[in-house]
Amino acid sequence: MPESSTSLFTRVYYVAKPFLPRAVRWALRRHRAAGIRERHADTWPIKEVLGDTPAGWRGWPEGKRFALVLTHDVEGQEGVEKVQALAELEMRCGLRSCFNFIPEGGYEVPGSLREWLVSNGFEVGVHDLNHDGKLYRSHKDFSQKALRINRYLRDWQATGFRSGFMLRELDWLHELDIEYDCSTFDTDPFEPQPDGAHTIFPYWISHPDGAQGARARGGYVELPYTLPQDSTLFLLLKEGDAGIWERKADWIASKGGMVLMNVHPDYVDFEGTGNGMTFGATHYENFLKRIVRQYGDGVWNALPGEVSRFVYAGVSKLTPDRVSWPMKPSVAVHPGIKIWIDLENTPHIPFFCPIIRELQRKGHQVVLTARDGYQTCEMARFHGLNFQRIGRHYGKNLVAKVWGLVVRSVQLLGFARDERPALILNLGSRSQALAAKFLGIPVVEIMDYEHTAESAFLESRWYLTPEVVNEVLNPGNSSTRFRAYRGLKEDVYVPDFQPDASILDQLNLRSARVVVTIRPAATEAHYHNSESEEILVHVMERMLTSPGVRVVLLPRNKRQERELRNTHPAWFDDSKVIIPSEVVNGLNLVWHSDLVISGGGTMNREAAAMGVPVYSIFRGRLGAVDRHLSQHNRLVLIESVTDVDHKIRVEARSDRELPNSEPSAALKDILGHLDEIVSSLHAGEVVARRSHASR
Repeated sequence: MPESSTSLFTRVYYVAKPFLPRAVRWALRRHRAAGIRERHADTWPIKEVLGDTPAGWRGWPEGKRFALVLTHDVEGQEGVEKVQALAELEMRCGLRSCFNFIPEGGYEVPGSLREWLVSNGFEVGVHDLNHDGKLYRSHKDFSQKALRINRYLRDWQATGFRSGFMLRELDWLHELDIEYDCSTFDTDPFEPQPDGAHTIFPYWISHPDGAQGARARGGYVELPYTLPQDSTLFLLLKEGDAGIWERKADWIASKGGMVLMNVHPDYVDFEGTGNGMTFGATHYENFLKRIVRQYGDGVWNALPGEVSRFVYAGVSKLTPDRVSWPMKPSVAVHPGIKIWIDLENTPHIPFFCPIIRELQRKGHQVVLTARDGYQTCEMARFHGLNFQRIGRHYGKNLVAKVWGLVVRSVQLLGFARDERPALILNLGSRSQALAAKFLGIPVVEIMDYEHTAESAFLESRWYLTPEVVNEVLNPGNSSTRFRAYRGLKEDVYVPDFQPDASILDQLNLRSARVVVTIRPAATEAHYHNSESEEILVHVMERMLTSPGVRVVLLPRNKRQERELRNTHPAWFDDSKVIIPSEVVNGLNLVWHSDLVISGGGTMNREAAAMGVPVYSIFRGRLGAVDRHLSQHNRLVLIESVTDVDHKIRVEARSDRELPNSEPSAALKDILGHLDEIVSSLHAGEVVARRSHASR
């Protein structure tokens, strides 16, 4: 196998991180980091615009030129054992720092060590709770964990906090009894949540309801780290010296900002020059000595708590609304970017068509890939889309599905490397999400079924969901990662629909008194429940015995069609059941149907959006959208064989009013959210000029 292919496969297996040796994990991270560094060369480690002085900034105490804030996150027992040595190194330089400990991690935090640090002028902070990446999985869980974190804050007499992996939900942190947080940075594209604070100065985050939480001060101070972390510099990028630290520290000093570092004692080698998993302590010591020698009394070596109290003293003198600085960048018109959409299933195509049209109208370049399966490529051609066919469907066998995910992700990696998209729109394509994760491309996932199985590894940067789903996943709109749109996903494209009666001749439906469109359940999906198949059999039996009924049966692929023909040959003895021989416009078929019976969500919701009577034989876990439609009598749930006879009304419909052709609220909301997201990418320079590089 070629070397490049082997490398891609190796990166794919990063999903097995918990089972890989530490050295292997770091090797994979280094491979990914090299690409990130290249793409962000113009904004990392220095992004010039972040040096702008915030409005209202009054300067540092006693006219100091800049602040030097040293912090340390202790990740394991080895780090605990090196804390005192690192503190003594700083004391020799005449400096002090803050050590952040994990309260419920893999080590004990000796009270005697904390006491020694404080007695020698150092500070102690709380670093996450378990450091497992799950602190912000839901607001409810966070609130429960916040109670335990607050207990450690009190017991340790600590006033500061930093999240594990620099993950953050800054609005939630008001539930902590803290004076400051250190979970952000000015610019760091190597982090899992790479959208930074966009400043090299501390800033105030007000509580939306005034003086609550955060020690009842009405908010807390955010202290972004502004020098690259030691792990990034020496372990990921394998830098041989502290030159990047020195150059950026000089730049920050020239701007009068805050040099805030995060050095992990776990990675410091006090006896040598490092071994690939550590770096020589002399790098850090020489850097500190250079700062002291070059800037002398012009530098304010402050503990994080001292900086937070300094900022709060200034904030408390502001107007009652306590306007913070720096201000968040406002949404503005920016140059177009390259956006990648993967069409993995047929419902993706009509949904994305109007979005693609509007994105192109706004000046964005949209590139498309499509998976060969479920008639996806045929449907894309039917709609006139220009796409690259990549990969295929591997069936319902779990092992084959996993293997197919790996193989197609690798195939998509090559496409993404060539095209260099700045943003991904994803409608449930796991292969695309996996490829994006390895390449560090931000993903906007459009999701309308909250029970989709998805690993934490594949979590997207942003989620766009219907309001009823957002209420489940993001109650109280507590997270900015989740953004709601009005109505249904299907409302995005239904207004474009124009009926074409030629389908009646195409499918020989003119003589039918009642046209029934039936879509079997997705038997190869992970959420499939075999009850749907039993109900389908009874549905077909009733339709075949109902006079004047003609059924248009829409198997999901050729394999399902063969299974249905082989298992139920009597269904196809006469012309009462029609399976289209070629791709048909799904909306047009739904419109010309008298009723729709489907085991899948998209066709059900299309019918509901168009006012066509619709019955769901889906027997998986019911989602918020279907529950909402059922409660408002726009969808009838067929939950048993008995319901087939009692709930389904087999009759011609007389109401044929076309949907409103005006652009829907759903489309407007989605495009508005995308505008904001693109603006945030430009503001953080997360966009790496990929479109220009590919021209």
